[in-house]
Amino acid sequence: MRLDPTAPGPTTGEVRKNLDKPLHAKSLAQGLSSFLPAGALWLLTMLGIVLLPWWAKVPLGVLNGMAIGVFFIVGHDAGHGILFPRRWMNRLVGRVCLMPALHPFAAWVHNHNGLHHGFTNIKEKDPGFPPLSLTEYQSLSGWRKFLYRISRTWYGLAALYFCEMWIRWEILPTGNRRPRNLRAYQIDRAVVLLFMAVWIGGLVAVALLNGEGWLGVLGMVAVGFLLPQFIWNWFIAFIIYQQHIHPRVPWYSELDKPMPSYFQAQVRATPHLYFPKPYRFLLRNIMEHTAHHVDPGVPLYHLPEAQQKIEKAYRREIVRVLWTPGNFRRMLKTCRLYDYAAHRWLDYDGTPTTPVLISKDIERG
Repeated sequence: MRLDPTAPGPTTGEVRKNLDKPLHAKSLAQGLSSFLPAGALWLLTMLGIVLLPWWAKVPLGVLNGMAIGVFFIVGHDAGHGILFPRRWMNRLVGRVCLMPALHPFAAWVHNHNGLHHGFTNIKEKDPGFPPLSLTEYQSLSGWRKFLYRISRTWYGLAALYFCEMWIRWEILPTGNRRPRNLRAYQIDRAVVLLFMAVWIGGLVAVALLNGEGWLGVLGMVAVGFLLPQFIWNWFIAFIIYQQHIHPRVPWYSELDKPMPSYFQAQVRATPHLYFPKPYRFLLRNIMEHTAHHVDPGVPLYHLPEAQQKIEKAYRREIVRVLWTPGNFRRMLKTCRLYDYAAHRWLDYDGTPTTPVLISKDIERG
């Protein structure tokens, strides 16, 4: 029987009791089997970009960007402190994994662990691409409206992550976006910017040593740095955008207090996307996302089993989606703006694109 969508639902403890102790076990061997191949792929593709002829550099730049994405997913687990058995291992590997993505570790832990997991799908607090309301969208300048719309298309996702996550939350955070430990963040950011300078400087030096001239220098930086960063930004936006946005998934605001409950946010508002098996391997099980939000203490190598257990217990409460290009395009077309008062998705002109997701009449009754 499906639960009332306005009811708080089972408690944290009641949901998590479905995940037994072995699913929380941290394995050095399995952690290394995720970390080392991803790191090796990034290093080898970068070496290929530097050494191989120009015809090979572009495809290697694309692969390098994908490697950054996989490396980042591994670092995400380390940031939760669950990839390896030891705390120092997770902190060290987390910083290493996030380095090619140019993410200060302290900022990511603050934004992701503290805000995203603590306030999932709550507009004023969750940094994970909250949709604008119609009023907010209409108040934007023409340029910002264009940027909002283009960044929510399949081809513009890289701009979404770069502008709304990397700049605002990782590199130039202001106010409450800054991590509490400002000194640790500033050190992490300085190291990241130094790494970026060395990366770009190394590419420039190689091109000049090869006698390629400034056109060759620009080409080397384009395929060895800009292209991987573009691919990586698109890759991570593609993942994050679908993890909590769907025509059947509500978003919340201050209007909804005391909603959402743990169950409403972590189970109902966290879809499970089924990808073909090779993509599930590439994505390191990160789209078994309901289980991850139910209990962030489950490592990525145990997520498939954890997801099965959660779905066995709450099958009708979880949004389950078979990923196809058509379903992806329909989601982008449907989920543009959000009516936080009536709880439904809107088109850019204010036309509702979904039914009401949460009935306030039921809630008040």
